Amino acid sequence: MRGEPGQMSMPFPRPGPVLRAFLIALVGLGVGWALLVNWTPWGEEWFLKLTCVPDRVFRHFEVWRLFTAGLLTAPKGPVSHLFFTLIGLYFLSPDLERRWGSARFAWFLVASLTFGFLAACAVDGLGLTSRIFHPPFMYGATAAITAVAVAWARENSDTEVRLFFVVPVKGKYLFWITLLYCVLGVVYADDMTEGVIAPFGGFLTGIMLGGSPSMLRRTYLRLKLALLQRKAGTTPRAGVRPAARRPRTGGPPLRVLRGGLEEELRKREPPKDKRYLN
Repeated sequence: MRGEPGQMSMPFPRPGPVLRAFLIALVGLGVGWALLVNWTPWGEEWFLKLTCVPDRVFRHFEVWRLFTAGLLTAPKGPVSHLFFTLIGLYFLSPDLERRWGSARFAWFLVASLTFGFLAACAVDGLGLTSRIFHPPFMYGATAAITAVAVAWARENSDTEVRLFFVVPVKGKYLFWITLLYCVLGVVYADDMTEGVIAPFGGFLTGIMLGGSPSMLRRTYLRLKLALLQRKAGTTPRAGVRPAARRPRTGGPPLRVLRGGLEEELRKREPPKDKRYLN
């Protein structure tokens, strides 16, 4: 619900069907895995099978971990991990789903989670396996929360949102605050269950897939146009604009020329034999 121009009233936005299903899944899985891990002898073993482990992804091709890890929250310790995950997705996502539609928003969530953990696995593949970059088992939805914040900021650059329910921040500043959050996570080596690289993957996903149209779609359309122009043989040279059409200068004035068939018939003499006139 919007209030004055340039402002967005944040209390209790109405989630769309995709966001509603995603939040319900997070709550159900969060509570369910907490019960299994803490109260059964085999719960933790099965929980770890869904987390993101770079070695299992690259060497054993267990690619589903890139997505399932984003649906998990900490089964032990305080419930704050689940609570803040729900809050982070709840307040900004409804506006994106309303703008984009449910299908695009669903793919956006899947892409942000997948690419976030894929970025962490890529860093691990470079030999940076230290716990500073990521724990042995990664899970959590911080990449999706970061992507949602960036995409919302790009769609609402001049709209004001209440950060932490108190501080008014415009979308164009929220973009840089989100980037600062990702950088500070590396500087302070935050002990996040996703690691410190996954939020950067979500940040890039928000840049590439956010906006109307998104940067990825604009790139695709430009490449498609270039291919069509090349096929038609009308590819313009880079930096060269087509010559502008010169306006027509003054010419002779228009004249009405009398004549034609009626004028010629008028000059003819009527025939003397009128048998064929009718």
